[in-house]
Amino acid sequence: MSTEIIVYSGIHCAPCDAVKAFLKEHGFDYSEKNVNKDKEARQEMRAMGMISIPVTVIGDHKIQGFDKAALQMALGLK
Repeated sequence: MSTEIIVYSGIHCAPCDAVKAFLKEHGFDYSEKNVNKDKEARQEMRAMGMISIPVTVIGDHKIQGFDKAALQMALGLK
């Protein structure tokens, strides 16, 4: 898959860790933006209308939380 994957995450965030583990388990590379450390990343996430982490952006898909079914669909695994 050549679509860029971005995970907006934070410190001590179990759902964020679950998203990253899921992507790694299925062989997908991703960029991580930590909204606790990066003010610009936090603003990007809020500009999308998202207020809680994790947010995973896969092409046109924006997935909030750890939603396995939505991740599978966006990644073409289902």
